[in-house]
Amino acid sequence: MTPPAFRHAVWLFRSAFVLHVLEEWPEFVDWANRFASPSFTRGDYLFIHMSGVAGAFLAAAWLSLQRSRPLVFLFFALLFLPALFWNTFFHVGATAALGTYCPGAWTAAILYPPTVYLVSRSALREGPLSVASWSLALFLAGGFHFLEVGHNVFRAW
Repeated sequence: MTPPAFRHAVWLFRSAFVLHVLEEWPEFVDWANRFASPSFTRGDYLFIHMSGVAGAFLAAAWLSLQRSRPLVFLFFALLFLPALFWNTFFHVGATAALGTYCPGAWTAAILYPPTVYLVSRSALREGPLSVASWSLALFLAGGFHFLEVGHNVFRAW
């Protein structure tokens, strides 16, 4: 199967992320209070996730029109791969490790892997991203996701 053009594929990010937020919304704050930090609030959740929805929409709109290598790299390193690739491991891993459902695990497990594959494949096929830059973005995204979740959800720093 040939992946869609990058300018179209990038919109899959927004759709997958919004569906993920809808799955998380009813129960994630309670889950975070129980397993991460009792100081994580509904306001925190709204700020983080509404910023993510806005960022996903703006990034998709921008990259559907302009796909320079630096912008595509930053999109993958700071937004797309932390939110989809690494967040899959967070939700699925937390569910497995704790033996209880981590809200968001279903969309992370079912929607995120094919979305990461299609958007990444499109960017690699069309050239705004090389395998080396995708690999670097993946590495940086892992660190960014670790810092972001550690700070925002676990209140570790």
